[in-house]
Amino acid sequence: MVFSVISYFILYEWYPEPFFTAQGGWQGVRLMVFVGLVLGPMLTLIAFNHLKPRKLIIFDLSIIVTLQVVALVLSAYAVYTQRPIALVFWGSAFYTVTEEDYHAQGMTSPDFSQYSSRVPPLIYSRPVSTQAELDYSEKLTQQSIPAYAHIEFYDKVEDNLEEIFVNEVDIKEIAFANPTMLERMEELTKQDLDAYKYIALKAKYNNMILVLSDEGELIGAVSAPSR
Repeated sequence: MVFSVISYFILYEWYPEPFFTAQGGWQGVRLMVFVGLVLGPMLTLIAFNHLKPRKLIIFDLSIIVTLQVVALVLSAYAVYTQRPIALVFWGSAFYTVTEEDYHAQGMTSPDFSQYSSRVPPLIYSRPVSTQAELDYSEKLTQQSIPAYAHIEFYDKVEDNLEEIFVNEVDIKEIAFANPTMLERMEELTKQDLDAYKYIALKAKYNNMILVLSDEGELIGAVSAPSR
């Protein structure tokens, strides 16, 4: 039951598509499966012996339950902290950003409502325009904070669609060479590929291609081909 509840949060709250595929939702589910459905039974099988005194059996099982609960909490926390909280366009593609990227800057739960009402939001990160901004950006980068997480340069996607769409990928060239991808694309676009824009998404586990409307609304996503 606990595993089912956590799986719901992974699938629908922490890693809704396209993040489940792109940012490691499957890895989170596998971790939960190991902790919830493998670790406890395995330890029980190793430790249980019906010839032991009843008190010793209860003690052993109590230790196993405690270990399993601790492992479950820690693994759930690890999955939670790695969840994407924003999609940020920087350079020529969107990137998934996690809370850890902002914690390193001394921020907790940044408020993105000024950029987008969508959850997780789509955000545009503008290029630096002054030497002072460049120096500041380089300082953050030296602290292992990726450029797309530099919140000082954020802006609304809707106000920067021209700069974003100039980086559109040639979806027809890619999709027609990948029948499975083409089928998914035609499903998303109702067989009208020309009616939408296609921008790359670079993520931790699986790069994808985002399908956007002309107004910058996220319609869906498909896994990018390996080649």
